[in-house]
Amino acid sequence: MNKILIIDPGKGWGQFVSKMYCYQKLANHLNSKIIFFTKKSTQAEHYLKSLSFCEDVLYIDEPKKGIKYIFSNIKSIIKNIKKINQFQIEQCYVFHPSLRYLLIAYLSNIKEIWGLGFKFQNFFLKKNKRFYSSFFSKTKSDDEALEAVKKITNSQKIDFQPLSSTENNLRDTVGIIIAASGNEKRWAISNYLKILKFLKEKNYKKFLIISGLDQSKDENLIKEKFIQNTDIIFTSDKKISDVIPYLKKCKFCIGNDTGFSHLSVNLDVETLVIQGDCPPQSYSKLLKHVDIESNVNRSPTSIHTIKIEKVLDELSKLLNRRGGRVVEGARLESV
Repeated sequence: MNKILIIDPGKGWGQFVSKMYCYQKLANHLNSKIIFFTKKSTQAEHYLKSLSFCEDVLYIDEPKKGIKYIFSNIKSIIKNIKKINQFQIEQCYVFHPSLRYLLIAYLSNIKEIWGLGFKFQNFFLKKNKRFYSSFFSKTKSDDEALEAVKKITNSQKIDFQPLSSTENNLRDTVGIIIAASGNEKRWAISNYLKILKFLKEKNYKKFLIISGLDQSKDENLIKEKFIQNTDIIFTSDKKISDVIPYLKKCKFCIGNDTGFSHLSVNLDVETLVIQGDCPPQSYSKLLKHVDIESNVNRSPTSIHTIKIEKVLDELSKLLNRRGGRVVEGARLESV
């Protein structure tokens, strides 16, 4: 079986995991497992290494910015080449527009290299081994991976496929994702307290609170108000790999636009995401959005313009749908 490498540093954890259904399609098309070469910030080892289409996860030795780091960055490139060469890769797919990653692939003596071909990459790839046709092609941005894999696999459409799924009778929890990579993506904890109150009134009794290392105070607020007669699992002191088994048991999730929200979708969990500074992604019907109003500009503070009433309305619609409609990967379920 050929050794296949995908180089995708990812723009972030959520953006990286949202492309996994495309990479599953590529693995099936090539009839081969994939070795992923990505940034450590994607947390890939925690959700990919146990999957059938993943052979291994390697983390990129990342460069530093500034002319004073030129020799350090040359050493970084050499380290990355050594990491790749230990696997004797035969085919490589570079899903990133940087020349740096294409250079690493070429210096690793890989026989067949396929890349996006964006801007200057275009001059270093054969016509049938690149997605963009010329130097002047306009970027497809977040759709690059999808459109590139469609071209490689000669597919008109690639359907979303979750990484894994759990039977409905084992799902007994509601996920509340208060974690976020920054304040620009973090809806106020006071709003999430109202969400919890609303769901408790709907007779939900078990919750998974997915929070960051810096959110112990937020967890304490939730404990003070809801710990009685409520089964709550907190995660600020847990590793990602420890949180995933709980996440798989969620009926649905609601929360910030963060890696965990996109991971929950990829674990076949319908998820309502509260958007802020970034526009919504639409790669699965399991992914729902509460976005800012059309007259509000996206900014580091735009998420705070989203009113609790709007979110509760969208959450009510989600609960009503779950009363009897099948949504993509999820199975028919009564609340």
